[in-house]
Amino acid sequence: MNKKGFVLLLIIAVVLAGCEKKEAAPPTKDASPYIGGTKGLVAEFLDMGIYNDESKMNEIFEGETFPIEILLRNKGEEDLQAGDVKVKIKGISLSDFSGIVSNGVLWNVDMIEKISEVNEVGGEETLDFTPGTDDAKYLIPLAGSSYDVDVFAEVVYNYKTHSSVPKVCFKEDLTDPSICEVDEVKEVFSSAAPIQVLSAEEKRAGTGKIAVEFKIENVGGGDVTTPDEDFNSRYDQLSFESSDPTIWECKSGGKLNAARLDTEGKAVILCKLINPMAEDTLYTKQLDLTLSYQYRVLIQEAVRVLKQ
Repeated sequence: MNKKGFVLLLIIAVVLAGCEKKEAAPPTKDASPYIGGTKGLVAEFLDMGIYNDESKMNEIFEGETFPIEILLRNKGEEDLQAGDVKVKIKGISLSDFSGIVSNGVLWNVDMIEKISEVNEVGGEETLDFTPGTDDAKYLIPLAGSSYDVDVFAEVVYNYKTHSSVPKVCFKEDLTDPSICEVDEVKEVFSSAAPIQVLSAEEKRAGTGKIAVEFKIENVGGGDVTTPDEDFNSRYDQLSFESSDPTIWECKSGGKLNAARLDTEGKAVILCKLINPMAEDTLYTKQLDLTLSYQYRVLIQEAVRVLKQ
């Protein structure tokens, strides 16, 4: 083989190697705009009394006072504004104690910041239900050697779940195989919150129309209601809105912009294109869905009052 032939073969080999390397590269996926997670506001009692390793309880002696403080930590991706969190002491008769705030109710006074790239742990605030000098005191004389005071706190807060489908396929001619597909499960991202958007599937919805079906679930174990309604013992509910209500109509169970969760805490939301697409429409576009709700959880702690 002459020198020119060798050089030509070398060039062909390099080109083929480059093509093979390019073909072997995996397809890239859209990066999530959210940190993600299944938590919203996390509430916990701080220590009441002295913790006993043997009894595994906080303990005080009869006549001593003890603090009732609750730490609120925002572990989701929605800021909590001042007054967004209401905490009510339950499980005890307030008249049996001194030193507890009136009606046993407090609200957060400052904004509690969401988690983010610049604040990975989120914001926090402590609510002090015994702000006086002497804290809380159990006023009832003990009949026996001890009495366990079980303190509950009902925590209610306003929250939102944000979700995004980056590549909804707008395709008027469904026989055109290029650019994108309509009938398929789409990649969907959900922000950190106790209610999650689990999946999104795009479907045909008539001539020139498409729809996106979202499946959502309450994964936090709490109760849910819409921002402006009381909690209902029969069912959980929430409201929602798409990023462009002028072109999308979003319903769940026939109700516009509102959903009732089933006994498993799940619901399906269908966003349908209102008007048919123009001829030759062919592109992809992001669709966002925001869920809005009040969330309620109940936490518990105990302190053992010992006879002197």
